[in-house]
Amino acid sequence: MNIVYYDSLASTNDEARKRGVEGAPHLFCVVADTQTEGRGRLGRRFLSPTGGTYFSVVLRPTIPRADYGAITPVCAVAVHRALVRLTGVAPEIKWVNDLLLDGKKLCGILSESSIDKNGDPFVVVGVGINTGNEPLPSEIAAIAAVLPVADKNALIAAALEELSSLDTAFSTGNWQPYYRRYAAFLGHNVMLTDKEGAKCARALDIDGRGGLVVAFADGTVTTLCGGEISLRQSK
Repeated sequence: MNIVYYDSLASTNDEARKRGVEGAPHLFCVVADTQTEGRGRLGRRFLSPTGGTYFSVVLRPTIPRADYGAITPVCAVAVHRALVRLTGVAPEIKWVNDLLLDGKKLCGILSESSIDKNGDPFVVVGVGINTGNEPLPSEIAAIAAVLPVADKNALIAAALEELSSLDTAFSTGNWQPYYRRYAAFLGHNVMLTDKEGAKCARALDIDGRGGLVVAFADGTVTTLCGGEISLRQSK
């Protein structure tokens, strides 16, 4: 495995993207003990205190770029499997890019596509997991969960091992049953929020491209991509 380690980086995704542009191979991984400018989806700040597990992976999947929407949920399955293997704990998967423990955010996943110097596409997937033994910063203590992990490097290695089967997961769709098993929101009402406001819908399924199939109160059924839509379970 090609893994580079840093004590601190502004963003592991930014460093992995730079390496990807230069031609870094599939599964090249950047790890940092802390991030000073970590970010999540929609540019939100991702606090990265010492003790967490922060890494970004260069992926060069063979799937068409039109199917890149499936990369985030497939990676969520890979990280989930790694956590189960290392800790025995099975978090909930929240569409589109989080793992939850007791309803709180344990892990965030950020996928960003780019093109290298040869014109070939690649994707950087950043993963941040709250694995420390210290209390979380007060800004996120009420909404984030912690799962102590004895060996962070073993966790990263397990995640990379799962990601090594990426193309098989895409070609067979074998990630979908696993995703559905742990996506507790499926079959329940959810609140969907975008720039136009909030709407209630019933989450029906996750499709092969990572889209969320929902039904609205008027009977309309549609498939949503990640984009600028946020989801939370509705009571």
